Amino acid sequence: MKPEQWIVNGEVGTSSKTIWAVMTGAVMKDSPNAWRDYDVPHDPDDLQRCVKLVFLVPEFKPRLPEVAEMFPKWKPLIREWDRLEKMCWEWLGYDYGTTEHKELYRKLYDFMQELQNNGK
Repeated sequence: MKPEQWIVNGEVGTSSKTIWAVMTGAVMKDSPNAWRDYDVPHDPDDLQRCVKLVFLVPEFKPRLPEVAEMFPKWKPLIREWDRLEKMCWEWLGYDYGTTEHKELYRKLYDFMQELQNNGK
């Protein structure tokens, strides 16, 4: 799938759409709805859509700092992207509902919250 097809046919959420919009130049940061149209991932489900987009379009990965430049709330997440990505793929590797899946979800969620709350 091409990046321009992903926005219509991909697994899209607000945070993954934010990455896509910055990478494609489609972001409209000054729009009246920017506060709800662009955001960071708030839980592992949001994050996995972002990780899958970057996996689908690998040329986005080295450009992720552009997202943090445009939306500073992303800074701690981009800084820890490799760790978040690794944790996300590990979590996705377990069947839904298993103890491992639940534990990894919680660990990833807690790390995401720590990054967002403390700006680490």
